[in-house]
Amino acid sequence: MIRTSIFTLSCWLLLWSALPAAASLQLQRQQLTDGNQLFSYRWQQNGQRVDFSFQLPEQNTQQHLRSFRRYSPQLADTYMRQALQQELAKLNAPMLRVDALSAGNPLPIRVTAQTSQDAQQYRQHLTQHMLQARQDYLTSIYHTELSINPGRQVIMVDHQRILADSLQDLLPVAEALQQKFPYTTTRELSQFLLDWLQRIPYQRLDSRSNSSAAGFLPPLQLLQQHRGDCDSKVVLMATLLRLLLPDVSLVILYLPNHAVLGIGMQSQSSDQQLRLDGQNFVLADPTGPALQPIGEIAERYQLYLQPGIVNYRKL
Repeated sequence: MIRTSIFTLSCWLLLWSALPAAASLQLQRQQLTDGNQLFSYRWQQNGQRVDFSFQLPEQNTQQHLRSFRRYSPQLADTYMRQALQQELAKLNAPMLRVDALSAGNPLPIRVTAQTSQDAQQYRQHLTQHMLQARQDYLTSIYHTELSINPGRQVIMVDHQRILADSLQDLLPVAEALQQKFPYTTTRELSQFLLDWLQRIPYQRLDSRSNSSAAGFLPPLQLLQQHRGDCDSKVVLMATLLRLLLPDVSLVILYLPNHAVLGIGMQSQSSDQQLRLDGQNFVLADPTGPALQPIGEIAERYQLYLQPGIVNYRKL
């Protein structure tokens, strides 16, 4: 029996004892006559006023990744039981008896048949169909099953696929960034995105539950609701970097109750970085509200930022 747990990121707030006034972010949303929404942001950075705005079709924000849902073990169990019953009806084996046991991944079953060899073959066949039903369910709600250290199977949000399926909807934001920075470096663009995203309010922990995807918002929902947790902001930042810098390698790193972004770029001596698969990645944490620059990660995560220990996935 495969033991699978649900991986939920419950990011800690990176609070300073007293945040500077520059951390405040003003947002004005305006409904335009052409069906677009205008997002206008303003904040102070190093004593200078920063303005950033873009338009998004309202229909896109409403339709964006609509099939994304929280993972439900009960619903996965239901889909597996349905797949089991449908396949049993097709087999039409009179000597075959199958008993579905308690919930699990996959749903455990007891099989009896004319011979023990037949029972084993039927069990493998039926289990495969149940596993496929569960996989289809995970895919439909933008989840995936991964192996992470130390030797665990987890079900979690498919951040990689969400990024890929968000590229088209985030094109207007990327175009606004390109107009604002027609000539820029990876570091300058990454730092601007950090300055902006860290100021977007953090998703409150008390609104979470003990299910996968609790608190996660796909990119356009994050912008529409003006809030987001660590992996929500990481995916938004990574999607914009992918659109503007398609040749830059990106990874999402899974830390205890947290996620940060790794950017394949030239590093500076003070950067917190990590070498993965033969490439150096400079780390960036867009979570906020602490205004951490590119290459700086909270000290409490340093222990987990070691090759062979840290869990990561390429984006």
